[in-house]
Amino acid sequence: MKKQHVHFVPRSHAERGPWAGNVKEKIAVIGPMLGLDAVWVTRVETAAGNIQNKVDTVEVRKRDLESAVAAKNQSMEEDLMVILNAAGIMKRHPDYREQLGSDLGIVGYTVQFDEKDLKPTLKLRAFEGKVEVSFNLQLMNSITIYSRIKGTLGWEKIGNDKASPFIDTRPLVLANQPEIREYRGCYFDGKEDVGQMSSIETIVFAG
Repeated sequence: MKKQHVHFVPRSHAERGPWAGNVKEKIAVIGPMLGLDAVWVTRVETAAGNIQNKVDTVEVRKRDLESAVAAKNQSMEEDLMVILNAAGIMKRHPDYREQLGSDLGIVGYTVQFDEKDLKPTLKLRAFEGKVEVSFNLQLMNSITIYSRIKGTLGWEKIGNDKASPFIDTRPLVLANQPEIREYRGCYFDGKEDVGQMSSIETIVFAG
């Protein structure tokens, strides 16, 4: 059986908040017992309090953002349907003219393009436990995302997506060992990849 030393500072920023709160609460008692003078105790209390406050602030804003995103997604489903239904009613009216529809922004248009010329653009952001792969769809409806560890040869297809960003929640290959990941993508027509492969984007993922 193998043993591995785990540092006392939690790896997760979310876990560091409660940990720092505990340090702040108990340092005034335990610190002097183990050689810390009043100046050091105050410094540690301040530092621990700063960590706790900043983590708490981020967690609150994360919840606010999640709530706002959920509300936006609901609006895109419910409120957009109201507008689409109204557009259908107006377009069936005997007095409808395309100019009126264009003024209101309810007239679509046709473009010509060759799928083989389309090349997606990816942008990466690493978070705790995931990598966000943002992409543009241009005139396509879906994309295929590929990834590999930098320095390896084979690309692994990790999924298709129709809305940016693609969320990669795969764990580290070796636990507690940050890795350099490469990503690329290609548009997907529902049956196969089409167009050109994107440029390779690289990011460090710490798990």
